[in-house]
Amino acid sequence: MPEGNATNAQVTPPPAGESQEGGKEQFESFEAFLEGQTPEVKALYEGHTTGLRNSVAAARKERDDLSKLLKEATKQAQDGSELQKQLTQIGAQLEMAERRATFAEEAIRPEIGCSNAKAAFLIAQADDLFKKDGSPDWEGIKRAAPELFKKPGSANATAGNGTGDDANKLKPSMNDAIRRAAGR
Repeated sequence: MPEGNATNAQVTPPPAGESQEGGKEQFESFEAFLEGQTPEVKALYEGHTTGLRNSVAAARKERDDLSKLLKEATKQAQDGSELQKQLTQIGAQLEMAERRATFAEEAIRPEIGCSNAKAAFLIAQADDLFKKDGSPDWEGIKRAAPELFKKPGSANATAGNGTGDDANKLKPSMNDAIRRAAGR
């Protein structure tokens, strides 16, 4: 068969991030990027992340089971006993740890854009910036601390920032004098 036969031709997909025309492609999210990949690439991704997803699911199930056991033990302890007080305190700590972990998981999502999840959590906690269902009120947190949500590369980065001198009005240094004397 001739080489030009379409049935024998191998189609090579463009490198990731490039379109068929050779230009760079922009994606709204990782999911959008993954959706545009070949079945082979999707299968590789699934195989690579399956262990992680299983591990997360197992950790969540274990956490839920321990929470149930703790609640049952608290109910069985005598009212007002030291054991019941300790179990109640441990339960409150567990709930706070779960809330903090859930908050951190949301904070690192690109659409949230939080640069410091720990500081954002402390602000949300201090100002009670949580919705009725317990989820973070991201709009309220962004209003309370906009500096935690700046886009990367949006800083005012000019020479001399932080030195107290304006970059355009720097005083000549000894190095400048030596360069002038050397004819540079």
